[in-house]
Amino acid sequence: MDELEHRLGLKKNRLILLYTILFSLGIFLATGLFWRQIICHEHFLQKERHQNLRRILIPAPRGNIYDRNGKLLAYNSPKHELQLYLPLLRQEFNREYGRLLKTTKASGLIINKKNLQFESRKNVTQKYIDQANALTGRNLVLSQSKIERHYNQELLIPLVIMDNLTDAEYVALAENIDMDSPLRLATEYIRNYPLGKSACHVIGYVTSTKDLPKNYSNSSNITTFRQYNKFGKAGIELIMNDLLSGTPGEEILSVDPAGFKAKTTEFKKPEKGQDCYISLDIDLQQVAEASIGDKTGSVVVLDVHSGEVLAMVSKPNYDLAKLSPRISNKVFDKISAKTGWLNRATQGLYPPGSIFKLLSSIAFLKSGVSSWAKTDTETCSGSTMIGTRKFRCDNNRAHGKIGLHEAIKKSCNVYFYNRSQKCGINAISNEAQRFGLDTKTGLELPYETSKMIVPTKDWKVARNLGPWLGGDSANTAIGQGYLRVTPLQMACFIASVARNETRTIPYIIHKKSRPSQSGQWEKIGLSDRDYTNLLLAFEEAVKGGTCWRAGIKGLRIAGKTGTAQVWEKGKKRNVAWFIGFAPVESPKIAITIALQEKSESDSYYGSTHAAPVAKDTLSHYFSQQNLTAID
Repeated sequence: MDELEHRLGLKKNRLILLYTILFSLGIFLATGLFWRQIICHEHFLQKERHQNLRRILIPAPRGNIYDRNGKLLAYNSPKHELQLYLPLLRQEFNREYGRLLKTTKASGLIINKKNLQFESRKNVTQKYIDQANALTGRNLVLSQSKIERHYNQELLIPLVIMDNLTDAEYVALAENIDMDSPLRLATEYIRNYPLGKSACHVIGYVTSTKDLPKNYSNSSNITTFRQYNKFGKAGIELIMNDLLSGTPGEEILSVDPAGFKAKTTEFKKPEKGQDCYISLDIDLQQVAEASIGDKTGSVVVLDVHSGEVLAMVSKPNYDLAKLSPRISNKVFDKISAKTGWLNRATQGLYPPGSIFKLLSSIAFLKSGVSSWAKTDTETCSGSTMIGTRKFRCDNNRAHGKIGLHEAIKKSCNVYFYNRSQKCGINAISNEAQRFGLDTKTGLELPYETSKMIVPTKDWKVARNLGPWLGGDSANTAIGQGYLRVTPLQMACFIASVARNETRTIPYIIHKKSRPSQSGQWEKIGLSDRDYTNLLLAFEEAVKGGTCWRAGIKGLRIAGKTGTAQVWEKGKKRNVAWFIGFAPVESPKIAITIALQEKSESDSYYGSTHAAPVAKDTLSHYFSQQNLTAID
């Protein structure tokens, strides 16, 4: 009896232990289910969404670009294309794979299932391409690698098999493609530039990209695909890209385990980008472009008070129409060969030559080494000795006794050579720095150079070029030597002088209510008498001096020409300059022109080549503004 009770007790204990284990397992499973189903519900829901959902971003049409007067510079035009939806071919892929597999087995060949899958997709795809070829007369064959890349990486996005369809091709396809066909006609908007080459460096161009927008946030962590979209590559198209691009649309798809579309769960239409108005007056721009012709160089015209850029020309240029919808290698290489990508207004670095004499004159007057007194003169015999070197005047001409007024009017180098020795480089360099000639202007356009040079004693020593010499000061005073500036900088300089201030910030984005810069910057620091006489001297240079070819009857213009020399590929080339503003009594616009010789047959001088461009440009502006009588 005791033994039986003992056995029953052991059995009972084992049952209790078993029930305890089973109960514990039940609690553990219930807790796990509760944790996964309730606590971690959102986590697994997001994981499921990541696995089962795909987002396709739909590009938005870009905004238009207009000039300050509302004239259209860039817009979107429709381009028809034929697309093939691979997800709709799933059953055909399978049937073709089965056929190839059966044929391979029957022939006794080694079966490579992966290659048969590739071949089946290529055959089915090419069948539809051949159908389109028959309707359009094209002879398109897509490579297997392109088909496979699209199938594996962008299955949910339509495969473009024909683009740039003509009207006749579009009609033929539209009339013969069935509604349920995987072939679909679609319209893409491409960038159109109606003015071709005009203002190309300012407007810029776009390129195709599948990169996600910078301001796009994928907070839901859904795998996202993007069709080809346009992204600004240069000029306004680049700096205003976020504004012009708009907001992409979205289509969220539910997909099966193989990655094929099951259904659309959400859809949002794209929103067109905003329009952009730039400061250019395109009519004025085209007048300046026509006046330069095929010469290499730049023209910059600024509103004196607002700083807005009214014209910005750079030659050689390029045809924007040939860069859309894409840039061919041939076009790219052709533009590169003629250095057409360079915006010489903001990236071209040149010695300013005699136009720099305006700044040197300011330095002389402020330092007290020059005055307007008739007895305050230098003797120009055609050259002067500084150290052991002879420095010549323009064309070795002797001007005799000459004061500052006549030295400006006749552009006498000897006067400026000699006064530079009395003034010293520090005064000249300090003035150049006050006017911002050693820094970027801050214009909104991209890629403005920062390599401008305003030389100083320390600058020369730091580059192991030796000590500063008197000849260095002489060269700097006439805008030669180490000096390097851009046409835009000199346009800002002359606009500042017109307002009797030291800085002008240029703008390329137009604002109808942009405030005047007058009174915002430090004054030049000349007495009223010195400033007035300075302007009169530069006005005389236009009336009867070196700038006479820029003169316009009835319009008071202050200006200065210059001819600098640069070395290019071992050859000495001239750079012909003009800077000026008008009217003298109430300045409205400032202008800078720089034209560079490119071959030995060229012979450019500021007075003969740059000044006439100024006349053409100023004549157009003031005739349009009705500000003065132009004969």
